[in-house]
Order: sequence, then C-alpha cells, then structure tokens
Amino acid sequence: MFTITIVISLFFIPIAWFIWTSVSNKTGKIDNPQWKVPLAILLALLLGSIIVNYYLSDTYQLAFFQNGFESIVALIIAAALLVMMLIVNVIVSIFLKGAPKSVHNPKAVWAVGGILCTTILFFTMWVYPFAEKVSYVQKIEKALDVAEQRHDDEEITVVFMSSEKNCIRTNTSNCNSTTYKNAFFLKNNLDIPKEVQVQIRALDAKQEELKVIESDIMTLEAGEMKLVETEETSDESSVWSRSSFETEYQTHSYESLYKYRDVE
Repeated sequence: MFTITIVISLFFIPIAWFIWTSVSNKTGKIDNPQWKVPLAILLALLLGSIIVNYYLSDTYQLAFFQNGFESIVALIIAAALLVMMLIVNVIVSIFLKGAPKSVHNPKAVWAVGGILCTTILFFTMWVYPFAEKVSYVQKIEKALDVAEQRHDDEEITVVFMSSEKNCIRTNTSNCNSTTYKNAFFLKNNLDIPKEVQVQIRALDAKQEELKVIESDIMTLEAGEMKLVETEETSDESSVWSRSSFETEYQTHSYESLYKYRDVE
C-alpha cells in the first residue's frame, strides 16, 4: 500500500491546497484563493500519470482504464452521494425557508456537492486505479527478479510477493477488520507452454498454518509469469486489483506443491 498511498497523496495535495485557500478566502484570512498554482500542479500530475499509464499499459499488456464493473461502482458511489446531498439540501431549504444565505445557501451546497462528487469520481476512476497499476507492475518486476535467481533448478517457480491490507491506515478499527490480500506469482521456466496448478500453504510469523488453498489450472506460455489465481480471485476486478487469496492474519512464509502438464 506504500506506493498507492504516495500516489494518492500527490494528487490530493493540490486539491487540498485549493480548498484551504478557498476557505481562508471566505474567512477573510487571505484576499484571493490561490487556484492557479494548485491547478498547474494537478494538471502536471495528470499529464504525467497519463504518460506513465500509457507506458505501463503498452509494456505490460494491461488495459488503460479500469474495467466496466469498477467504473459502474464508482459512478454509483458518486451518484448516491449526490442524491443524498440533494435530499438533505431540499429538506434543509424547506425548514430554513427565507433564511439568509449566511445560514443556508442552496447554491453553495450544490457547488460543494458538485466539486465533491467530481473529486470522488476522479480518484475512484483514475487516481486509485493508476496507483494500483503502478504497485502491480512493481510487484511483477520484483517477482521476475526473484524468479530469475531461482531459475536454474526449477521448472515452475512459485513466488510469494506480498501480504497486505488494502487500507491506508492500519491502526483504525475499520482497517483492523480488513483481511490481508496475498499475492503469489507463477513463472514457467520451460521452453514450451504448460498447464500448471499449485497448492499453497500460507504460514504466519509463528509458522502456524493460516490457509491451504489450490490454484485454478493456469496456462502459462514459455517464460511467462502470472498472478496465482484461486477460487477467491475476483474475475470482476481489473488485473492489477486482484489478489491470489485472503487470510485473516498476515502471511509471512509459505509451502507449495505444484504440478504441470502439456497444454492440450
């Protein structure tokens, strides 16, 4: 989550800067909100992320955008928030009919709601997926390095890459209830395609068993590396959002058995 947190923070800084200057302008602390510099930084970050996203998508054969299911979920979240603000705004307007704008300003509520929903859409449909893709590519590169070091004496290499929570703050009660997502990779070191299946026994820090799970039967081309997919791997998520399986506690080590056969 470190990479994802860094990317999200970079995009959030100029937006937070603009909001802070706008609030300060309303309270009289500054004369004019400073929107030009934050906007320039945000546009620079957006342009940079588009270039990087194009490069990663082309190099690693990944989709440029997240899939349709995730986009629909993002739209539903933003729409639900907008509807909720509409209902609240209408109710408050009825009870405070004729109140001065300093007490209730419907237009200001709509402006805030529009900005908030647009920001949520921007982060859920672009920033977060982009951050996940960057993190995923980093995992692939690390897994490839590990697999290359063990290439000489293995037909199939099993690589344990990460066991982490998709939660920025792991000390909150919300994060404490979140399970750990485990990412394992398989690499075919042979010169011909193979159908491969692996059984993984995940272990905690005390070497006690957390879970035993079998992967799907996966087809790997010669030299190809893929994320291990199991019955817990979501088909509705984009490739970079998937994990092999989940555990209640963090996985620290593992044992594995694999088998393979020629592609029929």
